Amino acid sequence: MSIKATLLLAFVAIAACQSFNYSEDLSQDLANFSLISYCGEAKIRQWSCGPSCQQFPEGLSDMQLISNSAKNAFGYLGFSKQHGAIIVAFRGTIPWSLTNWVTDIDTQKTSYPLCENCQVHQGFYKQFDLLKGQLKDAFLTLRQKYSSAKLFVTGHSLGAAISTLSIPLIYELNGNKPIDAFYNFGSPRVGCSKFANWFNTQNFALEHARITNGADPVPHLPPSVFPFKFEHHSHEVFYNSFLLFGFKQNQCDAGESTFCANSVTVAANPVDHGTYFKWDWLKTIVTCQ
Repeated sequence: MSIKATLLLAFVAIAACQSFNYSEDLSQDLANFSLISYCGEAKIRQWSCGPSCQQFPEGLSDMQLISNSAKNAFGYLGFSKQHGAIIVAFRGTIPWSLTNWVTDIDTQKTSYPLCENCQVHQGFYKQFDLLKGQLKDAFLTLRQKYSSAKLFVTGHSLGAAISTLSIPLIYELNGNKPIDAFYNFGSPRVGCSKFANWFNTQNFALEHARITNGADPVPHLPPSVFPFKFEHHSHEVFYNSFLLFGFKQNQCDAGESTFCANSVTVAANPVDHGTYFKWDWLKTIVTCQ
């Protein structure tokens, strides 16, 4: 291989894996907040949701729950004194919820109103739209009381997709000021390449990262190939496998990089979808209702 070719490959690798602001400690905390969203509403209100709630013994002040029971859509907001931040977290798919699965497989694209010729996953957008009004009211109530607080947004799985779609609205409600941190976990692809490119250029958050884990299949869905042609937004943090390799990570600035989740040839291990930072997603859902 020529020197020029070697240098070109090195440049491509560096460009694909540029580092960006990412706090693993904060990421672990937001993973816990996203996990809490899977608990029953009474358990969340009482802050009696097991190990995840125990990570934050002071709980959340002025908690607001947002939901649509018909479509099994849910999220919560509150002020964390421990973090000095308003927390916004969205719940993902409940395994036994037929309505959630219908949302997930509704992969037809629908027009996205905030950018020209952009399209997003129809099921995810409908789910976000159901929560939008409640999200607005709850956030403005919290922001009025905690005007100087930081702002963190998170979600896992379907909740990660909803959190992505919520970011432009939350940014606007925040006075067009950047969100302090937006970290999501095991997110599926949300929209087309134009949507991903638009999202990447908006500077909605001071820190944003899309965390992926080993052979988790969800970040590979819906497919990027024809006829689906979905694409991830940028700032991926890929962990080879929390269960096998611990917290060894690789950062990829590009949304679709062969140095991160796309390096996995066969991504078909659902266990990896439920073990971000080694928490047990399925056990929490079953025991925390």
